[in-house]
Amino acid sequence: MSKRMSPPGPHMRAIVTALLLGLWPAAVLAADARDTPIEKGDTGMSPVVSSAAAQQALLQSDDPKLAANKKLVYDMYREIVQGGHAELAEKYFTQSYIQHNPNVKSGRDALVEFIRGSRPAREIESTIKLPLLNIIAERDMVLVVSQRPQKDSEGKDYVTTWFDFYRVTDGKIAEHWDPALRTKEMLHFDPNSYRATGKDAK
Repeated sequence: MSKRMSPPGPHMRAIVTALLLGLWPAAVLAADARDTPIEKGDTGMSPVVSSAAAQQALLQSDDPKLAANKKLVYDMYREIVQGGHAELAEKYFTQSYIQHNPNVKSGRDALVEFIRGSRPAREIESTIKLPLLNIIAERDMVLVVSQRPQKDSEGKDYVTTWFDFYRVTDGKIAEHWDPALRTKEMLHFDPNSYRATGKDAK
């Protein structure tokens, strides 16, 4: 039987609560990014971590296991989420991978099918090019937070926040949560459409 997530500690609960209440940038800066170099995004709404040095700083931890878990998720993001290399899924995901995105079935094979159907394979880059805000780890959990520019019903630009929440077991990703809604568009959604540009692409 697949291992289920154990209850998160108070620090992670505070972070997720702040995220859901729309207080994420302040919570991150106060709790987790005190010593992390950041670059200001074009919107000025949130600090975007775009340079190689700044992203590597996010992966640091006094706990070797937490550092390893963050690097695992970071490298997977570069190679699969961003790079579209579905053939690398076995390197990063358990066969019994549990998926909580309502548009994708659980299981590594279903993930491979989703990646291949939603984005082309691209050159693997050394950094995450999506507008990254932070990567946080506690126990066996890793949280990746990014910005997403959107347009409202009147066509006006605004920025919202996206998160991917992972559980890692034995060096592989075993479970995933995100705020995706069930829509036909999400079945073919390529997050590279939100790549950072201009000042965010250092």
